[in-house]
Amino acid sequence: MDYYNQTFDQNSELPDSWNGQDFEKCTFRKLDLAGALLTKSNFINCQFEECNLSKVTVGNTKFDEVHFIKCRLTQVDFGHCNPFGFSVGFQGCNLDFSVFLNRNMKKTRFDTCSMKEAHFLKCDLAGATFLDCDLELAKFGENNLTQADFTSSYNIRLNPDDNKLKRAKFSLRHLPGLLSKYELDITN
Repeated sequence: MDYYNQTFDQNSELPDSWNGQDFEKCTFRKLDLAGALLTKSNFINCQFEECNLSKVTVGNTKFDEVHFIKCRLTQVDFGHCNPFGFSVGFQGCNLDFSVFLNRNMKKTRFDTCSMKEAHFLKCDLAGATFLDCDLELAKFGENNLTQADFTSSYNIRLNPDDNKLKRAKFSLRHLPGLLSKYELDITN
């Protein structure tokens, strides 16, 4: 069944299954979908607001121009999503322990997100913005971070040798996290 330009909230009639559904220009508000199977579903030009999407299964799920606002997305493996047209944005979200693997995420915006122990591996994050994000123990490996902006984020720790960082933006306070592999003692 296809859903177009609908709003789903606690008072709405919800789909019997979230599996294999097509949603276009839909809004999802304050839904608890923790652990839901969203496999083979298509979300195009959709918005999730204050939803709990922790541990959702997103095998071959398409997220094309999808925005998440104040959502809980802990332990979501976005590496299993359909890579075609993958385009997402996050504002005020909890992305702790989530995984982004082999994703094209050029110019993706992460705004005021908690991303503790999140994994970014083999992603193209060129021009991405990490605005005021907590990146405590987040792992970055084999990514293109060209022109990515980390200036207002904190707890950054990444190995410049494992990522392409040309013209990436960091603040001076990030220096210890960028040089941690050398075990230097850096003080003010």
